[in-house]
Amino acid sequence: PNDILLYLFETVAVKIFSYEEYASWKTEKDIFSDINLKHENILQFLTAEERKTDLGKQYWLITAFHSRGNLQEYLIKHIVSWEDLWKLGGSLARGIAHLHSDHTPCGRPKTPIVHRDLKSSNILVKNDLACCLCDFGLSLRLDPTLSVDDLANSGQVGTARYMAPEVLESRMNLDNVESFKQTDVYSMALVLWEMTSRCNGVGDYEPPFGSKVREHPCVESMKDNVLRDRGRPEIPCSWLNHQGIQKVCETIVECWDHDPEARLTAQCVAERFNDFDYQDGLSGRSSSEEKIPEESSGNSAK
Repeated sequence: PNDILLYLFETVAVKIFSYEEYASWKTEKDIFSDINLKHENILQFLTAEERKTDLGKQYWLITAFHSRGNLQEYLIKHIVSWEDLWKLGGSLARGIAHLHSDHTPCGRPKTPIVHRDLKSSNILVKNDLACCLCDFGLSLRLDPTLSVDDLANSGQVGTARYMAPEVLESRMNLDNVESFKQTDVYSMALVLWEMTSRCNGVGDYEPPFGSKVREHPCVESMKDNVLRDRGRPEIPCSWLNHQGIQKVCETIVECWDHDPEARLTAQCVAERFNDFDYQDGLSGRSSSEEKIPEESSGNSAK
């Protein structure tokens, strides 16, 4: 049946893991194997295989292919219109809400999953400008059988630039599995900020916290920014001139609150995007404009 499934796709994406990366491959395979995970804003999984090669054993994940690449690459190359921001942001929130949910849209019970490494390079852009989540190698299934010890042993994982304050500080409330979802919401806020920063097209793309930190900052330097200085990426006043973008910015601020319990849920963010009227104060550009790089920027972070 897998062969038949593959024939339905003209092009597929193959993610190859080395023998040493077996644990990450198995985590992704186990998460993708949950039939209830299937959703338009989560990368479509086709099959997983073990392969023997001249270089030793390899582990393959075969998924749908999206030619626009990841969101970070897309934002580096494009200025986005308000309508694009509405599509990108709403679809991202819907994907995360489905991941976190304990039921499918039609009501079947589902194990909630937390991504734990949400960032613009772990999100793909589909042809219709909807986002889909990928890279589940650090994800965690919030199985009711998990003990507090299991949760504590799941470790401080993710990418330092996108880590929530409580993850940086290793002070998560392990008595409440919702706290894992709240860290994803913080990371989602930074990604929404990245999208919004390209909506008015002023200046070049910068990742969250920009040049305040190194290209691949360590946990300690992010602690200084996020915990000691209570820093967050800047929201310039010029962004607030547009009614729709102003509402997105209000949502971002509520999602990166220092207090995890004060943050919105992904479901709430998805509903807000649903309520935004993208015709409301629509910006002059009707669709993405290609941003011609002055020089090739082949250094996009993974």
